[in-house]
Amino acid sequence: MNKKKLLLINPVQDARLSLATVTPIRVPPIGLGYVAALTPSDWEAQVVDENVEALQDQEADLVGLTAYTQNAPRTYEVSEWFRRKGIKTVMGGVHASMLPDEAIRYVDSVVMGEAESVWAQVLRDFESNQLGRFYRGERIRLERLVKHRSDLFNLAKYRLKGHLETSRGCPNDCEFCSVTTFHGRAYRQRPVEDVLDELETINSKSILFLDDNILGHGEGARQRALRLF
Repeated sequence: MNKKKLLLINPVQDARLSLATVTPIRVPPIGLGYVAALTPSDWEAQVVDENVEALQDQEADLVGLTAYTQNAPRTYEVSEWFRRKGIKTVMGGVHASMLPDEAIRYVDSVVMGEAESVWAQVLRDFESNQLGRFYRGERIRLERLVKHRSDLFNLAKYRLKGHLETSRGCPNDCEFCSVTTFHGRAYRQRPVEDVLDELETINSKSILFLDDNILGHGEGARQRALRLF
């Protein structure tokens, strides 16, 4: 049986507006790696990061897109290009979560918040030709967090080849920051043992921790940091 193809795209960010295109600190789109890891085995997942490789003219059954604000215009261009070919597109990430009514003008479906709790439903609805316009993900617990599909990234294009997150969110609530709007103030930290187990699988001397706030606050967070580091 032929597998359905899921094409996951991180559209290029404007170098004038973003550090993501600066060679020494390019970061793989780990969110797409989590989505790929949650995709059933009867799908073939591919990740394309336009910051390090060109997007080729190719076919797919479903296209998933992620974006910050600075690359949202390019994301909409890519989505419209696939939609003209009759391919459905789904958009997630920070920008779509903040402005879903804008995003839905350019894509077929918008996932708001963390995708882990709703991605299986998105795929089921797509397969039954009932893809919804909006899905709202719940904030998940980070115990036994699925390992993202780093094998789908072109790691040779990144200087920092190892990357992982030990927590999500931030216990602070700075008015200028989108982190608490997206992840909430329910600061969640992975068990230290899970993080160490994942570190053991990374074959790289350069490792980037992607946490918005790796330390947290309070004595409990201090003790966890001591165990982790």
